[in-house]
Amino acid sequence: MAQDRYSLLLYRTTLAGCALGVVATLYFLDGLAGYPTGAISHSATALASMLAALFFLYVFFSGLWDRSRLGILLWCLILVALIVEIALGLLPPTARDELTHHLAIPRAYSKAGRIFEIPFAPYSYYPMLLDMLYVPWVGWQWDSIPKLIHGLFGLLTGLCLYAYLARRLSPVYGLLGFLFFATTPAILRLSHWAYVDLGTTFYSTASLLCMIRWLETRDERKWLVLAGLCAGFTMATKPNGLLATVVLALLLAFALSKEKRPIQKRAGHLFLFSLLAFIPFSPWMAKNLIWTGNPFFPLLGNLFPSAAEIASGEGGGLGLLARRDLLYGENGWQIATLPLRIFFSGQDDTPQFFDGVLNPMLILFLPWAFKGKWANEKKRFFAFSFLYLLYAVFLVEMRIRYILPIVPPLVILLVYGIHNIYLRIARPAWLVAFVTFLWLWNGVYLWNHVRTVSPWDYFRGREGREAYLSRMLFDYPAIRYANQTLPSTSKIYFLFTGRRVYYSERDYFHDPGENAWGLSRMIQTAQDAKDLNFKLAQSGVTHLLVREDLLQKFLKDNLAPEQLRLWNIFAQRHLQGLFHARGYSVYQIHG
Repeated sequence: MAQDRYSLLLYRTTLAGCALGVVATLYFLDGLAGYPTGAISHSATALASMLAALFFLYVFFSGLWDRSRLGILLWCLILVALIVEIALGLLPPTARDELTHHLAIPRAYSKAGRIFEIPFAPYSYYPMLLDMLYVPWVGWQWDSIPKLIHGLFGLLTGLCLYAYLARRLSPVYGLLGFLFFATTPAILRLSHWAYVDLGTTFYSTASLLCMIRWLETRDERKWLVLAGLCAGFTMATKPNGLLATVVLALLLAFALSKEKRPIQKRAGHLFLFSLLAFIPFSPWMAKNLIWTGNPFFPLLGNLFPSAAEIASGEGGGLGLLARRDLLYGENGWQIATLPLRIFFSGQDDTPQFFDGVLNPMLILFLPWAFKGKWANEKKRFFAFSFLYLLYAVFLVEMRIRYILPIVPPLVILLVYGIHNIYLRIARPAWLVAFVTFLWLWNGVYLWNHVRTVSPWDYFRGREGREAYLSRMLFDYPAIRYANQTLPSTSKIYFLFTGRRVYYSERDYFHDPGENAWGLSRMIQTAQDAKDLNFKLAQSGVTHLLVREDLLQKFLKDNLAPEQLRLWNIFAQRHLQGLFHARGYSVYQIHG
């Protein structure tokens, strides 16, 4: 009966996630038809998010209690982490990808009243399932709610881990897995940001667990159906969901190949999984196919060349070895040990060190994880993590948030390892002390992160929203000036601001990449300063908002002397400085 209870919890949690995916997909289709601002669409999307949150809270406060002292302690630690994450989620958004993508694009859709093509923002072509859940709240100017929605997907992942481990071992081990996952540094950091990585992590984890549940007995096809749908929602959430789904399909195909059932039946199961995965992803493919001629844009450009790809400035780059050697001076051994280094040497906001932090404990207990029962399941968890990590290392620029789908399977193996050692060790107190020491790494990280954010004055009411944003974002004073003083018909060209445009209330434009190649091309093709002014006027740009030091360095490094002289003449004759603070300036284009 207990096993049925935990299977039911996994089933209901997966259904809750799928319901959010269905609602977000319908909202997306409604937006493509030109009706995303309708009261029904907004209300249904907001209601789905609230019901999913209520589902989690009900299960957490009524179903996760364990009366043992250790169970109560673990539950309380999870609750503390939950309270801290909710509090941090109520802060105004300041994370980079919130301001460039995950809130900025939904805000553009909300203002326009429809979903439309934004050619100068290549990431707007990515699948954006979770972002659809953010659109109503951004339109209502409740931009803290998207942060909480993203965190909710992390909590639903924790429920899935609890359901699996409680069924296999005990509720205490389920709580332990929930705690280890929820307090992993990268998870802690992302849980109060309006990103989408925790959505990818939830759907890939739910798909993997449902697949394993189906392979266990084959008596209920609903598990295979849920596995396929969750794989599809994984792809619909973020491009790296494609990688997760490929690995999931490979694992299923390998498991089916070991069976003695007729090949037609085995092929039918794999086909059903693939078909169900295709359904949630197909609207995003169709949208990109119509807009760019490439259903996977901006990926696979060599197979689907298109004008949109050329315009976006996205293209091939250096391989992993050459890139890390060029950028960071790393040798072959350092690059070869990347899969291990990500667990030991991660640092936030440092691309060389993967822009994120994990915990070594995720792999330290692997040698002991495979003893005992359920050997095939453990091998599948390891195979998923290993294959995903291996492909990710060589396919993309390594970031911790890109590989988060490996964390839940590794947490499961971690708990198995602790369980196996506990059964065999003579003095369990040593094991408890060692695990506690490793886990405190997470607690220290959370404390330091809260100190970095410094939310105390904001929560006490001593610091308003504008003051907080001005303190956290160097470019915010310039954006605030533009919002307060520039005419509503203005169009701002953002230059070297990191494309952080969410807070701009004026129409804007920026280059697709980090550098101002659009401006440099205008300068290089202009005959004189008047011609450059004409080119900018043709694009509709009326003002510039620039980071001065980076713009000057870029122009000096990329323009010939006569072109740089043309720019300087243009700046003297046609640019009027309106505002300057903290290295950022606002200019009006005239004449």
